[in-house]
Amino acid sequence: MEMLVKVVIDDNGATPTMTPKALISQLRLCRGVLTVTRLTEKQIVSGYHRPVCKKCLCELHPETNGVGVLDMADWGPYELYDADLWKCPKCGIEVVGGFALGPISRHFESDFQKMVKGYEEKGLIIKNTG
Repeated sequence: MEMLVKVVIDDNGATPTMTPKALISQLRLCRGVLTVTRLTEKQIVSGYHRPVCKKCLCELHPETNGVGVLDMADWGPYELYDADLWKCPKCGIEVVGGFALGPISRHFESDFQKMVKGYEEKGLIIKNTG
């Protein structure tokens, strides 16, 4: 039997759900992949460092999760991505990041216009023309 074990250790004083002895016992059974992630206060759950404002020398904060980024081609809308909007708490600069691994819809798919309209109705669409 193969087992995938993922252990997340945070620095926020959280109490482990498993004793070290029990963890070692479970790891002995593991014949698959072991991933250990240590989160610091500078990281978000994905394990990546938060974006930093070069001007203000501080971390950006998540402003809005789930914005739609509409990639535009010369001939019109091409692909739609789901992403997050980050904002500098000091100067207010906004950056879009945290994109999904791929587009959530493309121009030739039947749900494309409906998906774009859904983001537009919520005021969460960003057109990428560049």
